Amino acid sequence: MEKTMKALVKTAKGPGSLALMDWPVPELGDGDVLIQVKAAGICGSDLRMKNLGNSENLRAPVVVGHEFAGVIAAVGRHVTGLRVGQRVVSDNSGDLCGRCDMCAQGNYLMCTHRVGLGSGMDGGFAPYVKIPAHLLAVNPHSLYPIPDNVSFEEASLLDPICNAYKAVVQESSLIPGQDILIFGLGTIGLLAVKMAALMGAGRILAVNRSNNAQRFQIAREFGATDVICSSQEDVVQRVAEITRGEMVPTLIDCAGQNQILELALSLLQKGGEFIKVGYDAGPVQVSLDRYVNKGIRIQGHFAYNYQGWKNCLKLLALGKLDVRPIITHRLPLEQWEEGFRLVEQREGIKVLFTL
Repeated sequence: MEKTMKALVKTAKGPGSLALMDWPVPELGDGDVLIQVKAAGICGSDLRMKNLGNSENLRAPVVVGHEFAGVIAAVGRHVTGLRVGQRVVSDNSGDLCGRCDMCAQGNYLMCTHRVGLGSGMDGGFAPYVKIPAHLLAVNPHSLYPIPDNVSFEEASLLDPICNAYKAVVQESSLIPGQDILIFGLGTIGLLAVKMAALMGAGRILAVNRSNNAQRFQIAREFGATDVICSSQEDVVQRVAEITRGEMVPTLIDCAGQNQILELALSLLQKGGEFIKVGYDAGPVQVSLDRYVNKGIRIQGHFAYNYQGWKNCLKLLALGKLDVRPIITHRLPLEQWEEGFRLVEQREGIKVLFTL
């Protein structure tokens, strides 16, 4: 095996400072596992790392990329339960403390001292990535076997798939026949539409700010009964027309703009629920008293858990969950600038690097 590889590296904090460069192939300790990356997806957080690079969790220089799947290329001599040649997907953790309350509950993605691959430790925008021994000792499920009939490309989408699963299936109170409204038709928003359809939702209302024909088409293909362009239509009026004035019991915000929090007051039924997935660092200009008066629950969403991880892989393996339509581009790592441009300009939905 070569001692160096071409990797996409965030060389310093701040805007830019992203380069494809020679980087050492990870050296394995006795308990480590080396993954040969086969497919890796660009996430919105990768764009923020490129354009802002101000996260307190960023430890530059570091190989970026956290949505990836591949095959085990080598294992340390003390590793058990994993073998060379095994197809696996990583949950993108690089290290966990194993001692905090979240770890004790098995909620590893919310570990107080968690270090993420692709930000705090070298990630998957490279031919090889190391999964360290301590992580595997704390949580062996950090690497999960990929079913034989699930491709590397599909498996590399497990992070956004499981985010959507958690928001719709695990965090909402949605029951078959109930209506749901989903804001934002990026990767997670479109997958949330798919999850709502799998859950047997009644009307699935998909809202997007831009009139993007491709995203609306996929939303309909995934089960949306109605699509709304919020920059061209009055969302409250359209939802009232579609639901005959009943409005919706569940709203999943995958867009993140803070004004949606106030808009939701007119869209949700009394006793409804607002599940916030998307980010907006700006201040919120809304009184929460109105949420109290309508009995609306606000649920902050973060990541996923292993029940969702396991169930989503099963849904993929059984052919009940087809995510391939959102994979719009496949590029070699050498074309990383074009890949980032496609995502940033919203010309692509999920752009994958195939290695």
